[in-house]
Parts: sequence; structure tokens; C-alpha cells
Amino acid sequence: MIRVATTPEDILKVMVVRGIVFVEEQAVDWSGEFDAFEDEAVHLLGEEDGEPVAAGRLRFVDEGWAKLERVAVRPRWRGRGLARRMTEFLLAEASARGATRFKLHAQTYLEDFYRGYGFTRRGENFDECGIDHVLMVREEG
Repeated sequence: MIRVATTPEDILKVMVVRGIVFVEEQAVDWSGEFDAFEDEAVHLLGEEDGEPVAAGRLRFVDEGWAKLERVAVRPRWRGRGLARRMTEFLLAEASARGATRFKLHAQTYLEDFYRGYGFTRRGENFDECGIDHVLMVREEG
């Protein structure tokens, strides 16, 4: 089940998922993963039987843009469609809050995944926290 994280316990669970995936597994520095935008962001939590298994973050940047961030699925729960469900939930939540344009910094190996949701590459690869990324955007209307 994926939902908006609304309680301090929910937010803690989101941070646990991100810590496992990004800090431990992908060796992102703690200070690079957890930033000044945490309080303004909408956090999404995926759980199975109360266990935190997936996370995502949504921010509204610039005029009319929603930025999808920090999509993560714990290793043991991969291959079950959770990243797809999280992405769909993020897009639906952003749309429900009025966004018509979406962007994200995709790890380059996920470019085809996000292309499947109508995102297109903008520009060259760039380094973010020691990992190759690419800017991708999707505009509706």
C-alpha cells in the first residue's frame, strides 16, 4: 500500500527506506541524501504488513512544476512493481495538487523506466552524489 506520509512515524519509515537504499546500498553521503527540502516536501510511503518497503518524495518547484525525487524500494521487495506504483502515485498526487509539468533527476540506468511514463531527457548526464543522472521532464496540456 502506498500513501502520503502524514505522521512522525510515517516520516521515520520513509527515512529508513531512503537510508537503506541510498546511504547504505548506493553509498550516498548522509548529508547528500537528507537535505533542507525535507520539511517542504510531500513524502510517500509504501508498506507491506506495516513494514516500510518503498519511499518517494514530491516537491513543487518553479511555477507549475512538480519534481519527483527519492524513489526507493528496499532490495528484498524489488521486482514486485513497487517502483512503478510509487511513480504512478507520485504523478497522481502531483496532478491532484495542480501540477501539469513534471521533472526528475533520473539515475541514468532508469532513463527507459521513466520514458515509459512520458518523460524525455533534457541535456547531458551529470553527477549527483557520485551517481550519473539525467534531467527528464514531462509536460501535459
